[in-house]
Amino acid sequence: MQFTFDLIDPWWPEVFRPALIRRAREAAASWGLTIGSAYVGSAHYIRAGLLDPDPAARSIARQWWRHACGVAGELGATAVGGPLGTLSVREAADPTTRARRHIELLDSIEAITCHAASAGLREFLIEPTPLAREIPSTVAQCQHLLDGLQGRCPVPAGFTLDIGHAIFEPFYGPDASAESWIAGLGANIRMLHVDNTDRHGNPHWGWPHERGGVDLAPIAASARAAGLGDIPAILRVRPRFEDDDEQVRRALAASVAYCREHLGATPAGEQAQAGCLA
Repeated sequence: MQFTFDLIDPWWPEVFRPALIRRAREAAASWGLTIGSAYVGSAHYIRAGLLDPDPAARSIARQWWRHACGVAGELGATAVGGPLGTLSVREAADPTTRARRHIELLDSIEAITCHAASAGLREFLIEPTPLAREIPSTVAQCQHLLDGLQGRCPVPAGFTLDIGHAIFEPFYGPDASAESWIAGLGANIRMLHVDNTDRHGNPHWGWPHERGGVDLAPIAASARAAGLGDIPAILRVRPRFEDDDEQVRRALAASVAYCREHLGATPAGEQAQAGCLA
């Protein structure tokens, strides 16, 4: 399974963190689950992060990631990751400043992978997003990052492909597909985030959904053909706050059943990660 830092913020006082981490590990183990990775939650994602125009804010973001690596290691995870940050409107429009932020981002990723290695982690997973002011947001930007990181990272930096992001038509056009990302990045994709969408938003629906149109079977086939049959596939369903507990339980159960059928995923607990393509 994948742990979200919405449950334990790496910034929380160190005196309280060990007990909270121990409780999370025990809760996972009681359900036969293994925490394979730890990921940026919604709370941290809304900040500009490593691309903030303020150098103090960028420094704070690097410190947050250092703590995040430590918490991930203590949770027993082998990977940590998420989106990296957002450029301001002004800086995104200035090619010189944007290029400078890219270089600084490479330095930040290198530093984070050093912290990850020290925490016993084996991968740093970057999540591309379908927003022009975030880096990376395209296959080409992912490849540009990898080129700049060659030989610099003590643990590998790879990518988490979010299906809903990859097929977001307002940004990528009507031909947007997860298969094009798989073809473009190949073995550098180290994880899938799977969710249902209408291709015009990022609702993180499950299956079935009356407005959702994502068929996971051809995506899974493309991933297996690219040699990605052993990467974890993480179900990312985001219920509404107003949904009652039983409604959420039914939606999750139906979505897990769909993924097992169409991804050929191994049930949680039988692999170190939540599920792997088979």
